[in-house]
Amino acid sequence: MKKNTFLAFALVCILNLTGVLLGNQTIMWLTKPLMMPLLAWWLYQSAAPSRLRSGWLIGLLFSTLGDVLLMFPGSLFFLLGLSSFLIAHLAYIGAINVGLRGQRGFLIKNPLWILPFMAYPIALLVWLWPGIPEAMRIPVAVYAIVIATMAQSVCNLRGYVPAEMFKSMMLGAVLFVLSDSLIAVNKFGYAFSGAHVAIIATYVAGQWLLARGVRMMDNLN
Repeated sequence: MKKNTFLAFALVCILNLTGVLLGNQTIMWLTKPLMMPLLAWWLYQSAAPSRLRSGWLIGLLFSTLGDVLLMFPGSLFFLLGLSSFLIAHLAYIGAINVGLRGQRGFLIKNPLWILPFMAYPIALLVWLWPGIPEAMRIPVAVYAIVIATMAQSVCNLRGYVPAEMFKSMMLGAVLFVLSDSLIAVNKFGYAFSGAHVAIIATYVAGQWLLARGVRMMDNLN
Protein backbone atom coordinates (compact mmCIF):
# COMPACT_ATOMS: atom_id res chain seq x y z
CA MET A 1 0.00 0.00 0.00
CA LYS A 2 2.80 2.44 0.90
CA LYS A 3 4.59 1.62 -2.36
CA ASN A 4 1.40 2.18 -4.34
CA THR A 5 0.88 5.57 -2.68
CA PHE A 6 4.41 6.67 -3.52
CA LEU A 7 4.02 5.51 -7.13
CA ALA A 8 0.77 7.47 -7.37
CA PHE A 9 2.54 10.55 -5.97
CA ALA A 10 5.41 10.17 -8.46
CA LEU A 11 3.02 9.65 -11.38
CA VAL A 12 0.93 12.70 -10.53
CA CYS A 13 4.09 14.83 -10.21
CA ILE A 14 5.34 13.62 -13.61
CA LEU A 15 1.95 14.34 -15.17
CA ASN A 16 1.94 17.82 -13.67
CA LEU A 17 5.41 18.55 -15.03
CA THR A 18 4.28 17.20 -18.40
CA GLY A 19 1.32 19.55 -18.30
CA VAL A 20 3.63 22.47 -17.50
CA LEU A 21 5.98 21.55 -20.36
CA LEU A 22 3.08 21.26 -22.81
CA GLY A 23 1.28 24.31 -21.47
CA ASN A 24 -1.78 22.12 -20.90
CA GLN A 25 -3.93 23.86 -18.27
CA THR A 26 -6.28 20.88 -17.88
CA ILE A 27 -3.49 18.50 -16.87
CA MET A 28 -1.99 21.08 -14.52
CA TRP A 29 -5.30 21.85 -12.83
CA LEU A 30 -6.18 18.18 -12.41
CA THR A 31 -2.83 17.10 -10.98
CA LYS A 32 -1.47 19.98 -8.90
CA PRO A 33 -4.04 19.70 -6.06
CA LEU A 34 -3.24 15.98 -5.71
CA MET A 35 0.53 16.10 -5.27
CA MET A 36 0.86 17.11 -1.61
CA PRO A 37 -2.16 15.10 -0.37
CA LEU A 38 -0.59 11.96 -1.87
CA LEU A 39 2.76 12.82 -0.26
CA ALA A 40 0.99 13.41 3.06
CA TRP A 41 -0.80 10.06 2.79
CA TRP A 42 2.50 8.32 2.01
CA LEU A 43 4.11 9.97 5.05
CA TYR A 44 1.15 9.04 7.24
CA GLN A 45 1.46 5.41 6.15
CA SER A 46 5.26 5.25 6.37
CA ALA A 47 6.23 7.14 9.52
CA ALA A 48 5.52 6.17 13.10
CA PRO A 49 3.12 8.50 14.95
CA SER A 50 5.03 11.42 16.44
CA ARG A 51 4.74 15.16 16.95
CA LEU A 52 7.22 15.59 14.13
CA ARG A 53 5.01 13.64 11.74
CA SER A 54 1.91 15.51 12.92
CA GLY A 55 3.59 18.87 12.30
CA TRP A 56 4.63 17.79 8.82
CA LEU A 57 1.15 16.57 7.94
CA ILE A 58 -0.24 19.96 8.96
CA GLY A 59 2.41 21.63 6.82
CA LEU A 60 1.51 19.48 3.82
CA LEU A 61 -2.17 20.33 4.32
CA PHE A 62 -1.43 24.06 4.11
CA SER A 63 0.95 23.42 1.20
CA THR A 64 -1.99 21.86 -0.64
CA LEU A 65 -4.09 24.91 0.07
CA GLY A 66 -1.25 27.13 -1.14
CA ASP A 67 -0.91 25.11 -4.33
CA VAL A 68 -4.60 25.51 -5.09
CA LEU A 69 -4.70 29.24 -4.32
CA LEU A 70 -1.67 29.95 -6.50
CA MET A 71 -3.43 28.35 -9.45
CA PHE A 72 -5.68 31.41 -9.68
CA PRO A 73 -4.47 34.72 -11.15
CA GLY A 74 -4.30 38.01 -9.29
CA SER A 75 -2.55 39.57 -6.33
CA LEU A 76 -5.19 38.48 -3.83
CA PHE A 77 -4.76 34.78 -4.59
CA PHE A 78 -0.98 35.20 -4.61
CA LEU A 79 -1.07 36.70 -1.11
CA LEU A 80 -3.49 34.03 0.13
CA GLY A 81 -1.27 31.31 -1.32
CA LEU A 82 1.77 32.95 0.26
CA SER A 83 -0.02 32.98 3.62
CA SER A 84 -0.85 29.28 3.33
CA PHE A 85 2.76 28.36 2.65
CA LEU A 86 3.87 30.63 5.47
CA ILE A 87 1.69 28.61 7.85
CA ALA A 88 3.12 25.41 6.36
CA HIS A 89 6.66 26.56 7.11
CA LEU A 90 5.70 27.59 10.63
CA ALA A 91 4.31 24.08 11.14
CA TYR A 92 7.60 22.60 9.94
CA ILE A 93 9.61 24.92 12.20
CA GLY A 94 7.43 24.08 15.19
CA ALA A 95 7.67 20.35 14.51
CA ILE A 96 11.47 20.48 14.40
CA ASN A 97 11.74 22.56 17.56
CA VAL A 98 9.45 20.16 19.39
CA GLY A 99 11.50 17.28 18.01
CA LEU A 100 14.69 18.71 19.54
CA ARG A 101 12.97 18.49 22.93
CA GLY A 102 14.79 21.45 24.46
CA GLN A 103 18.25 20.49 23.19
CA ARG A 104 20.46 23.38 22.13
CA GLY A 105 20.90 22.29 18.53
CA PHE A 106 23.77 22.64 16.06
CA LEU A 107 23.38 26.37 15.38
CA ILE A 108 23.44 27.38 19.04
CA LYS A 109 26.82 25.68 19.34
CA ASN A 110 28.00 26.92 15.95
CA PRO A 111 26.47 30.41 15.60
CA LEU A 112 28.48 31.43 12.52
CA TRP A 113 26.39 28.98 10.48
CA ILE A 114 23.40 31.24 11.09
CA LEU A 115 24.90 33.95 8.86
CA PRO A 116 24.06 32.34 5.47
CA PHE A 117 20.44 31.91 6.53
CA MET A 118 20.30 35.59 7.49
CA ALA A 119 22.19 36.90 4.47
CA TYR A 120 20.34 35.00 1.75
CA PRO A 121 16.81 36.44 2.22
CA ILE A 122 18.25 39.94 2.72
CA ALA A 123 20.27 39.72 -0.51
CA LEU A 124 17.30 38.34 -2.44
CA LEU A 125 14.96 41.04 -1.17
CA VAL A 126 17.42 43.84 -1.90
CA TRP A 127 17.81 42.52 -5.44
CA LEU A 128 14.06 42.15 -6.11
CA TRP A 129 12.73 45.04 -4.00
CA PRO A 130 12.21 47.56 -6.85
CA GLY A 131 10.04 45.07 -8.74
CA ILE A 132 7.84 44.06 -5.80
CA PRO A 133 4.57 46.04 -5.70
CA GLU A 134 4.40 48.20 -2.58
CA ALA A 135 1.36 46.37 -1.20
CA MET A 136 3.22 43.04 -1.40
CA ARG A 137 6.58 44.11 0.01
CA ILE A 138 5.94 43.37 3.68
CA PRO A 139 4.22 39.97 3.07
CA VAL A 140 6.99 38.91 0.70
CA ALA A 141 9.69 40.04 3.15
CA VAL A 142 8.04 38.16 6.04
CA TYR A 143 7.74 35.04 3.91
CA ALA A 144 11.39 35.22 2.85
CA ILE A 145 12.47 35.40 6.49
CA VAL A 146 10.21 32.52 7.50
CA ILE A 147 11.34 30.14 4.76
CA ALA A 148 14.98 30.92 5.58
CA THR A 149 14.14 30.16 9.22
CA MET A 150 12.68 26.82 8.14
CA ALA A 151 15.93 25.89 6.42
CA GLN A 152 17.84 27.15 9.47
CA SER A 153 15.72 24.92 11.72
CA VAL A 154 16.59 21.91 9.58
CA CYS A 155 20.29 22.82 9.80
CA ASN A 156 19.90 22.91 13.57
CA LEU A 157 19.25 19.15 13.47
CA ARG A 158 22.80 18.44 12.35
CA GLY A 159 24.48 16.09 14.80
CA TYR A 160 21.19 15.28 16.54
CA VAL A 161 19.86 12.86 13.94
CA PRO A 162 21.59 10.25 11.77
CA ALA A 163 23.55 11.72 8.87
CA GLU A 164 21.36 10.23 6.13
CA MET A 165 18.25 11.74 7.66
CA PHE A 166 19.86 15.15 8.05
CA LYS A 167 21.17 15.15 4.47
CA SER A 168 17.73 14.31 3.09
CA MET A 169 16.00 17.08 5.02
CA MET A 170 18.73 19.67 4.43
CA LEU A 171 18.72 19.07 0.68
CA GLY A 172 14.92 19.21 0.74
CA ALA A 173 14.97 22.53 2.58
CA VAL A 174 17.50 24.00 0.15
CA LEU A 175 15.40 22.92 -2.85
CA PHE A 176 12.24 24.36 -1.25
CA VAL A 177 14.01 27.69 -0.69
CA LEU A 178 15.28 27.56 -4.29
CA SER A 179 11.77 26.91 -5.61
CA ASP A 180 10.32 29.88 -3.76
CA SER A 181 13.27 32.03 -4.83
CA LEU A 182 12.61 31.13 -8.46
CA ILE A 183 8.96 32.14 -8.02
CA ALA A 184 10.04 35.51 -6.65
CA VAL A 185 12.64 36.08 -9.37
CA ASN A 186 10.22 35.11 -12.14
CA LYS A 187 7.39 37.23 -10.73
CA PHE A 188 9.17 40.32 -9.44
CA GLY A 189 12.52 40.37 -11.17
CA TYR A 190 13.49 38.62 -14.33
CA ALA A 191 11.05 36.25 -16.02
CA PHE A 192 12.95 33.43 -17.69
CA SER A 193 12.21 30.52 -19.99
CA GLY A 194 11.52 27.25 -18.20
CA ALA A 195 10.75 28.97 -14.91
CA HIS A 196 7.57 27.04 -14.18
CA VAL A 197 9.20 23.66 -14.83
CA ALA A 198 12.13 24.55 -12.56
CA ILE A 199 9.78 25.84 -9.85
CA ILE A 200 7.63 22.70 -9.80
CA ALA A 201 10.59 20.30 -10.05
CA THR A 202 12.48 21.86 -7.15
CA TYR A 203 9.29 22.23 -5.08
CA VAL A 204 8.21 18.61 -5.47
CA ALA A 205 11.73 17.28 -4.88
CA GLY A 206 12.16 19.51 -1.84
CA GLN A 207 8.88 18.49 -0.23
CA TRP A 208 9.58 14.81 -0.86
CA LEU A 209 13.11 14.93 0.57
CA LEU A 210 11.84 16.70 3.68
CA ALA A 211 9.06 14.14 4.14
CA ARG A 212 11.52 11.33 3.48
CA GLY A 213 13.70 12.64 6.28
CA VAL A 214 10.72 12.89 8.66
CA ARG A 215 9.83 9.31 7.75
CA MET A 216 13.26 8.19 8.99
CA MET A 217 13.28 10.28 12.17
CA ASP A 218 11.56 7.98 14.59
CA ASN A 219 14.18 8.91 17.20
CA LEU A 220 12.45 12.30 17.52
CA ASN A 221 9.18 10.75 18.73
